Amino acid sequence: MSLPPSRCYSRPLVPAFGRDSLLGTLLAYGALTLGVCVLSRAAACAGPGAPRSAGTAAEETALWAFFGPVAPGMSLGTWSVVQVDRPRDGAVVFTLRAAGQPDVELAVTRLLRDGPRPLAHTAHLALFLARPVPPDSPTPTAALAAAAALAEALRAREAAGSPPLGPLTR
Repeated sequence: MSLPPSRCYSRPLVPAFGRDSLLGTLLAYGALTLGVCVLSRAAACAGPGAPRSAGTAAEETALWAFFGPVAPGMSLGTWSVVQVDRPRDGAVVFTLRAAGQPDVELAVTRLLRDGPRPLAHTAHLALFLARPVPPDSPTPTAALAAAAALAEALRAREAAGSPPLGPLTR
């Protein structure tokens, strides 16, 4: 049983890729690859150092106003504030320095009554080492002294009013 000649197809149902359509497909894939590379490079430039804060811009501004007097250059007894970082991952990191001591980085977070035990605390804030210490080594005494000095300065700020805690939420 053969088909009548009028029903025979002389060309295939699916057209073969021509030179132009193949070139267009290759150009589209090339543009897509280039776009992915550019976006991944831009994301790498932003990197993990890009601040992530749980608070709104107004809360972050209020937090900076609260910390305002506790700024780089402030003396805290034998310690002095060297640097204050923007809120990131629920903490503000203060770098303190004393003569003859290594710099100490302290993370100031919201105090959680049932949370981990801080080096020092105020009514609303907890102070931790910003960089982890190996579990089998004791907390450096310099860090304890720096935390106590910074906590005292923050207690004086809290006497004027409680801090906005929005940016200090993980």
